[in-house]
Amino acid sequence: MGLNTIKIIQTTFLLTVLLLSVLPVKADDWEIREGENYISLSKNGEIQHGNKIYYNFDKQNGCKFNVFFFIYTMQDIQSPLSEIYEDKSIDLNFGGSPLPALLNYSTEFGLGQIAGIYVTREVPLSQYFIDVTEDMLQDNLMIMQITGEHLQYFDIPKEQWDFTNIKNYLNQAHSLCAALVL
Repeated sequence: MGLNTIKIIQTTFLLTVLLLSVLPVKADDWEIREGENYISLSKNGEIQHGNKIYYNFDKQNGCKFNVFFFIYTMQDIQSPLSEIYEDKSIDLNFGGSPLPALLNYSTEFGLGQIAGIYVTREVPLSQYFIDVTEDMLQDNLMIMQITGEHLQYFDIPKEQWDFTNIKNYLNQAHSLCAALVL
């Protein structure tokens, strides 16, 4: 290839990367998937595509569910986050309410780490849970923010998910789980 062709390819690549980084990316719709032990309801984040929230309905435990999310950080952290948070919770502001969460998983990924953070475990689906969730929404968005000393580990400490019609999605995933348990 000639020098001009290489420069054109490099320029095109650079422009594509720049364009993709400034265009807003709409997150995917809610996705319901069946796994061996769980029915998962999940959605990508609106700020950082790949920050994903999950509702995992446990087929082996009466369709009780866990709520957790994965968040990516590019901070230069010398230890795995799972070691840093081995004996302590991480402080979040979830939907405007302070909420301690447990970081129980992290792995190196690219320049940083991916962390799995549990918000709650083994919760039965109820109207109370749906009401509390809907009360925490701001313009149909569930906004999560990492606070306090934990900010040193996360370069994008805020994420949000569009929770429009969350009640319907939770009920669909729960109904699928209950049908498979019977």
